[in-house]
Order: sequence, then C-alpha cells, then structure tokens
Amino acid sequence: MREKKRIRASTRLSGYKWKKISDNIVLKGQIDDGYDVSGQEYKKIIPGYTLKEVQGNVIGKFTDKVQTITYVYKKNPVAGGAVKVKYIDTYGNIISKDVNKSGNIGEDYSTEQKTIAGYTFKEVQGNVTGKFIDKVQTITYVYKKNIAAGGVVTVKYIDTDGNTISEAVNKLGNIGEDYSTEQKIIPGYTFREIQGNATGQFTAQAQTVTYVYIKKAVGASSSKVDSVFSKKATKTLPQTGENPTFAIVVAILGSLLLGVGLVLCLLRTKKTK
Repeated sequence: MREKKRIRASTRLSGYKWKKISDNIVLKGQIDDGYDVSGQEYKKIIPGYTLKEVQGNVIGKFTDKVQTITYVYKKNPVAGGAVKVKYIDTYGNIISKDVNKSGNIGEDYSTEQKTIAGYTFKEVQGNVTGKFIDKVQTITYVYKKNIAAGGVVTVKYIDTDGNTISEAVNKLGNIGEDYSTEQKIIPGYTFREIQGNATGQFTAQAQTVTYVYIKKAVGASSSKVDSVFSKKATKTLPQTGENPTFAIVVAILGSLLLGVGLVLCLLRTKKTK
C-alpha cells in the first residue's frame, strides 16, 4: 500500500505582512492520486476581502512531499479616513503649511515633526501614529519661537513745547515681533499729532514714538459760545450808522401791511351787518 501524503490549501492576506484570514483546508491522498482544489468550495467568499490570485497548482497529483496552494485575498477599501497635521507656535499662529493625509479606515498613518527655522519644538497634541477612522483626526505640533536679541520702543507724551505731560511707556519684544502704541486721553490737553510709527515691528535699534498734545486755553469754551451769540445778535439788531434808506423801506412796508389788515377787518364787519 502506498503511503498517504497531504496537500494543504490555505488563504493569506497580500501585503507587507501575511495574515491568515480563514482556516486552512488539509487534503490527504495516495501518492500519484490526483487532487483538485479549483472548485468554488475552495474559493471562499470572505467578508471584507476579494480574491486576488492563487499561488501553486490547484490541480495536480499527490507526491511524497507536502504541497501548499495559497489563495491570496485583497482587503476591500473602506470609506476613507483623514488626518490633518498642523504646525503652530505657542500663540496658535501657523508657522508651516498643514499636511493632509488620507487612507482607508483601519490602515496605519504616521506623522512627522518638522525642523522649522527660528523655532524649537515644544510638544505634540494628538497621536503621532495610529489608524485611520471614519472621522477627521487632527495632530498638532507646537513650537516655541526662539528668543532673538530684544528690541525696545519708547512711547513719549509731550506738549508743543516739548514738556512731558504723561509718563513715558517702554515696550519690549523680540526682533521681528509686532508692537503697537496707544494715544492717551490727558486732562487739559488735546491730541495734535504723532511722530513715528504707532504700530510696527521691533528692530535691533531702539525706536521712539512721540504723541504731541496742545494745552487747552482756560475758559476757551465759554468765550467761543459768547462769541457765537454776539455774532447772531450783531446780525439781528441794526447797527449804528446803518443805511437809513433800508429803515424807511421797512417802515413803509409795515404801514402798508397794517392798512391792508384794517381794510379787511372793515369789509368783514359790513358783511356781518
């Protein structure tokens, strides 16, 4: 009697790492007996996978050695997942372009820490590696701006004679960073002009911004009002030496109007009687 030998049919996942996705099938038979594993019972329907290829002879004879036939399946892609990688400073400002990654749900993803000039990596928020899911995932790399030689901006508040009317303000910051200055409300003074840049960036050289004010005159407001009323009164009342012809014309017109009024009254009285 001839010795019985075995032939196996198995399935595995195509990829960098092989993975068994269904149990193996083992066939036994006499040497030189025929075998056939090409039927549908061997081409399994495996949920989530599609048959890609068969490795080995699906039809042949048993030998004195173990033979392996492998059905290779490809995993079906699932609705894609997305990972957004952001690079910001400690103030939330974007310091490098976002990186968008996409892949099938369940597949692995990885993100990278960048080297960004002028910044030092501080921390990462989120999982630097993981798997794509059915939701967008955000990974944020946070960097701290390297401290450069400091810049200074001095803000002065003076009157038109150059006298200081409010305490100066000194602003400090890293070179290249933005600065801004403020116009003060100072009792007894009215803002006139600004000398220098109210906003800008810190530089290696010290900068001065000067706010100039005009001192208000005492009683200026009441004098102005009195002057306005005086002008109105001047326009309303006749002035001494005014043209006499104009006064005569006005008197005549007034008399005429008065006469017309009296006539109208008399006519109404007669009609009533």
